Amino acid sequence: MGKAMTDETGSDRVGKGASALPLSWLVVGGVLVLIQALVLAAVAIPAPHDGGDNSAYLTLAHSLVSGQGYTELWDPATPAHTKYPPGYPLVLAILMLAGATTWTAFKMASAVALSGATLLAFLWAGQRAGALAAGAVGLLLVLASGWQDASRWILSEPFFLFWTFLALWAADRAVADDTPVWGGGRVGPGGQGKGVGVRRKGRGDGRSDMGQGSGQGLVQRTGWVWPVLAGFGALMAFGVRSAGLPVVLALLLAFLAVRRLREAALFGGASLAVLGGWFLWSAAGEGEGAYQDEFWLVDPYDPELGTVGLAGLVGRVWENLSLYVGQVFPGEWWSGAAGWVLATGGILVVGLALWGWISRLLRRPRMAEFFLPLYGGMILLWPQVWSGDRFLLPLLPLLLLYAGTAVGAVTTQVAQRLEWSAGGLRSGVLAAGTLALAIPAIPSTLGQVELAEGCRTRVAVTQDAFACYGPGFTEFRGAAAWMGENLPEDAFVLSRKPRILYALGGPRGRTFPFVRDPEAFLGQVDRMGADYLLVDRVDGVASRYLPGVLAGRPRAFCYVGGWGGGPQEPGTDLVGIFPPEFREEGGGMGDIQRCPEGWVRDPQRSVEAEGLRVPLLIQSSETSPSP
Repeated sequence: MGKAMTDETGSDRVGKGASALPLSWLVVGGVLVLIQALVLAAVAIPAPHDGGDNSAYLTLAHSLVSGQGYTELWDPATPAHTKYPPGYPLVLAILMLAGATTWTAFKMASAVALSGATLLAFLWAGQRAGALAAGAVGLLLVLASGWQDASRWILSEPFFLFWTFLALWAADRAVADDTPVWGGGRVGPGGQGKGVGVRRKGRGDGRSDMGQGSGQGLVQRTGWVWPVLAGFGALMAFGVRSAGLPVVLALLLAFLAVRRLREAALFGGASLAVLGGWFLWSAAGEGEGAYQDEFWLVDPYDPELGTVGLAGLVGRVWENLSLYVGQVFPGEWWSGAAGWVLATGGILVVGLALWGWISRLLRRPRMAEFFLPLYGGMILLWPQVWSGDRFLLPLLPLLLLYAGTAVGAVTTQVAQRLEWSAGGLRSGVLAAGTLALAIPAIPSTLGQVELAEGCRTRVAVTQDAFACYGPGFTEFRGAAAWMGENLPEDAFVLSRKPRILYALGGPRGRTFPFVRDPEAFLGQVDRMGADYLLVDRVDGVASRYLPGVLAGRPRAFCYVGGWGGGPQEPGTDLVGIFPPEFREEGGGMGDIQRCPEGWVRDPQRSVEAEGLRVPLLIQSSETSPSP
């Protein structure tokens, strides 16, 4: 990390005066932005995400643009949406108003937001450690597989990262006169902050503790800007994802820690209005419910397993901790390494990071020091089925920087004992650590570039964004387009992915009940009033529940149509659900007969699925269902 632990002198500053920007910042930041742009362009793919969240965001944005409120248009009851805060759908809505209709147009917004998040993480790390150290952190972020992946989908992570690191950066600037950072002396675990990199009141030389050359006079003249910017970023992070609650709490604790009572009161009042308004909206709505409704389930995708108790929560924390430390975190750069290598590396780096975090927490904690345990604790308590690198991304820069803090402090002390050059040894060790993470990540990045290039080529030839997917999702997409044209306008379809089904031009619907007992299944179907059931193979969930239900009560269903499959392989099938008075008992799987007249439109329409644009956004008023 080169000059990671040293204070930058004024000799390389651009311009004159205390507020001039160091040349090293421009060089390192510029190189980082260039590398980020090249990597994100190389790994970009035009294929839509096969998860339901991206379709939900697009549909919610479409609901806002079309004047239907914040509504779940995919649900036949069109309830108010209560799961995702509206921050990200508002961004997508603005793009729609600007004319965006293709999957790629919305994906570009994710890439831009993630690039901004990288730059803000660089600025946050730099004001604590200097430009070169921050550049090393930024480079590792660019090479992290999860960081790259977040840039390729229409999901909320890039904007959540952007607002989170805006808040962290601005919060440190808001208390710049009280914030120590790595310096040329013994700053780190056990250190007393002795060195040129630590701010001391009354220093009188116009330099800040962050090595940026922003003088105390400038801090005083713009003293209100940074708290406002930090508060805005924190509230926007919550507005994008409810997981932003730790961001809000961390900033409030940071203000209280330095006795900024006025800022804490103003921000607390604004937070109460924003968070309280959203929680009241969620409580009053009748949508699918917030994430906390599923928190207590052992497995949200298998409710029959029941809820988790205190012992289960402890076990969940341990399993998530083992997963994140031993696999997910080191796998960001060492994805091809053996399991024991991942576990060893993860324990080592995370252990060093905890050491660096404790050191900082005991000396002078700021927003990041509160954010780490709050956010980390939240993802450790989350159901394991949702665990993954998406949730770890906000902690990557913090863990890297804290680990560097510990390494820098240890090498400084070793160098002093051996009477070596502390700066040289420290820089060499930190540079070696950076390379140890970065070099193994290069083959993985090149592999992603190759896959992305292959996908882009197929899409360019076929003019079909779904050309990169296998038969399961292709069949689902074909079924959605066909149903949108050939089922009655008020059709109510149960499927594994009702939000994707609707975004791809299909009818409204809900997720089928996750129960295996045929009678319990039909009971829930009757309460919902569903007409059709799509037996798909986009993942393994339908095959886990539906074959037994169909085999147990075959004469409660009738066959509408199918896509794909063959003699030795099942495809995707659409079946009708008879009303209770028309259901017969007994029979086997082969007794599912073709549906009588009236289950599809007559005559049936030929369908050609849309290739590059989002079908939901190009439906004509005649074919688009009315709420």
